[in-house]
Amino acid sequence: MDKLKSKILKKIIFPIGDLVMKTKLIYYYNKIKRMEGWSSEKIENWQNTELSKLVNYAYVNSVYYRELFDKLEIKPRDIKSKSDLDRIPVMTREIYIENFEKLISKEINSIPHKRSTTGGTTATPMTYVMDSRAWSFTNADYIVNWERTKYNFGNKYIALGSTSIFAGKPKPLKHKIFYILKNKIPLNGMNINEEILKEYVNLIEKKDIRFIYGYASSIFLLAKYVIKNNLSLKIEGCFPTSEILSDLYRKTILEAFNCKIVNCYGAHDGGITAFEHNEGIFEVGYNTIVSIQNTKDGKDSKGPILLTNLLNYAMPVFNYQLGDEVKLNYNYKNYNGQVIGKVYGRISDMIRLENGYTLTGHSFWDQLFEIPIQAWNLEKKGKNTLLCKIIKQDDYKNSHEKILIEKLKEYAGPGSQVEVEYFDNFELTKSGKRKYYLNG
Repeated sequence: MDKLKSKILKKIIFPIGDLVMKTKLIYYYNKIKRMEGWSSEKIENWQNTELSKLVNYAYVNSVYYRELFDKLEIKPRDIKSKSDLDRIPVMTREIYIENFEKLISKEINSIPHKRSTTGGTTATPMTYVMDSRAWSFTNADYIVNWERTKYNFGNKYIALGSTSIFAGKPKPLKHKIFYILKNKIPLNGMNINEEILKEYVNLIEKKDIRFIYGYASSIFLLAKYVIKNNLSLKIEGCFPTSEILSDLYRKTILEAFNCKIVNCYGAHDGGITAFEHNEGIFEVGYNTIVSIQNTKDGKDSKGPILLTNLLNYAMPVFNYQLGDEVKLNYNYKNYNGQVIGKVYGRISDMIRLENGYTLTGHSFWDQLFEIPIQAWNLEKKGKNTLLCKIIKQDDYKNSHEKILIEKLKEYAGPGSQVEVEYFDNFELTKSGKRKYYLNG
């Protein structure tokens, strides 16, 4: 029955919806399914062709890129392939904000699009414009990748998040119908307690929900509740997003649900989706070209990620500096597109000490696992000094602080110093994300 309903949605209902909403969801769904069978060379040729078309369009219709290209004496014909992208300067958030109106296409009034804002994780929320083609490809990519589990398009699923995952303000009727047909059930994943988790479990059981999408930490908290109360839910797929899926999160979700986990790395402002079906292998959507900043030959694998969305004609942007540090994998042969091997997280969240060590909180997770801590956060206080903010569990003792400091010093390297402060709670970001790490 699920497969029949999914087929009706994709063959009849959503093609009509695409006409009404001026989107191309089903077109790009079918396109991606075909592209899965292409060779890597054919994928790259398609991307180079789309890149060339977008560069020519931007030169004619974007005031910013016309001025930039003329200033640097770049001709659109000079950008023929992905390897030529390094000729175009990096688009930082500061440049983006300062030149927002000049980046928007002169033909914007004739291009179906929407304006949205980022969650404001690193700073104040930033407005961006997304072409309906780019939106359609991104959402089609979600469907294609979720369907590699037992999910069928149209299956009920809960979305644990905040305004960046479910609607925070009234939507037009056609959008409400769209989400009803998708069978998406939005739930608040920001402020969760035992009573709320009990309600969510009851909802999952009552509506026979088999799939969970949302913040990695929110799914983790639900999984912890299920384990703690010795519950059994018939979950068939979990789709974490928006936050680092730590080893502890993954282990706990698997223990609670024994289901397929498809981790998603994405950013709407950068137009990227990347799905992790196999641990350590994020398959990047074909519509986005990924490169690493400050590379000499294009093959250095680790660094700040740069993004070029090939389908966003409403606001063409090249080499967009998202603010994340990643590692690219050039050796994986079981996917015909680009592959991200590791996501280190926001550059602004990384701690670089004077002794040469670079730290990220989630990479320290396993070393804190057996210390009775509810949550923690790391900050740089001096050249080689860390401040560790802690929310204690009831069985936390003074002796644990000594263990914590020893482990942190080992983690932070020679000459490091550690200070510890204790808190009753930590605040969420404006978008509802946790800028701290939860423990088991």
